[in-house]
Amino acid sequence: MASRIRALLSGAALTVRTRLALVYAGVFLAAGVLLLALNYAIVSSGLIDHSTVITTVPLDASSTDVHSFKPAEPVRPTTGAGEAEPLAAELALSVQDYRAAVLRDLLLRSGAGLVAVTVLAAFAGWLVAGRLLRRLHRVTETARRLSERDLDRRLALTGPADEFRELGDTFDGMLERLQHAFESQRRFVANASHELRTPLAVQRAAVEIPLAQGRVPAELEPNLRRVLESAEQSERLIAGLLLLARSDRGVEAAEPVDLAGPARRVVAAHRGAAAERGVRLRASAHSAVVGGDRVLLEHLVRNLVDNAVRYNTADGSVRVETAAEDGAAVVRVSNTGPEVADADRLFEPFHRGARGRERGAEDGSGLGLSIVSSIAAAHGGTASAAPREGGGLVVSVRLPLHAPGREDPAAPQPAGARPAAGV
Repeated sequence: MASRIRALLSGAALTVRTRLALVYAGVFLAAGVLLLALNYAIVSSGLIDHSTVITTVPLDASSTDVHSFKPAEPVRPTTGAGEAEPLAAELALSVQDYRAAVLRDLLLRSGAGLVAVTVLAAFAGWLVAGRLLRRLHRVTETARRLSERDLDRRLALTGPADEFRELGDTFDGMLERLQHAFESQRRFVANASHELRTPLAVQRAAVEIPLAQGRVPAELEPNLRRVLESAEQSERLIAGLLLLARSDRGVEAAEPVDLAGPARRVVAAHRGAAAERGVRLRASAHSAVVGGDRVLLEHLVRNLVDNAVRYNTADGSVRVETAAEDGAAVVRVSNTGPEVADADRLFEPFHRGARGRERGAEDGSGLGLSIVSSIAAAHGGTASAAPREGGGLVVSVRLPLHAPGREDPAAPQPAGARPAAGV
């Protein structure tokens, strides 16, 4: 029976607070049952010890004076009541009935009181467990809200130096170590990318100058142009890494930015490249004001449009939309193109999708939509991608609308599963 109860409790989705309350109530009930059994045994023994019947006999058998009586020997009630004198036997049976009634009443009243007090003990255990687990809930909520962009949060639990305080201090120490590790990684990426720009610029100049002056033999010119293309690709990759490192650091100074403006400028700048590829580029820019970094937000729109134009087909189309929907600013870029089977992975760094891998390195470094996701998260928003019906992709970015008097964007949220395709 006990094993079945344990299996039932383990199978049910009970919280720690509920389990503690049940444990408190169970312990109280067990102690109450033991106390009730002890009380019952004591009362029962006491009634047996004091259950005697005192009768009287006349002083003189010939006397008729009703007041001339003396006490007889006490008679203890026995099961053989018929052996005693009739009056003593009748009184003994009455005492037995009285003792049984007292014990029965004791069980009923004490049992009812024990049940009521056990319910109160369970409720008190629920309240006490809630107070004890309150600090543990703080640890859980902080861990749920944390991402690599706000590791500077600390629990700083107060109260007695107990196990919960020790858990909070350990958690704060872990956050500090993680923060140092992430900051060190970002500094390394930014510094390495910056240092690589100089030698790449020298290499590019060393190749461009002889090509421009016509001092390269004809048989070597294709090789040098491939070197030049490789240097340009490396520069784009380094620029993407620098931008990714900057967006990962978050938004330092926020200002109101209407996304319709960056959308129009980016569309105008990409019309020439879209026309060369035979892609129709359209825009539907409605006002959607957010609080954030103007340069980063324009990079976000630029990467979306560049990705949509680059991964398209001849006679395809790209539509850029900005609007305020359901209390959020939305940037949505949809493009025609091949079927996308791995949209859920397109926001991963250096992941360009199956078509990007087929077309080669000229199509980009695979960081475009990773940067989009990072910039969106830095502004408290999210980015998502889904296959477009008929082929292509629809990428949507949702950002909190700007509230007057609000200086900083919403707290960044975990990127979670990031879908999209890099440029």
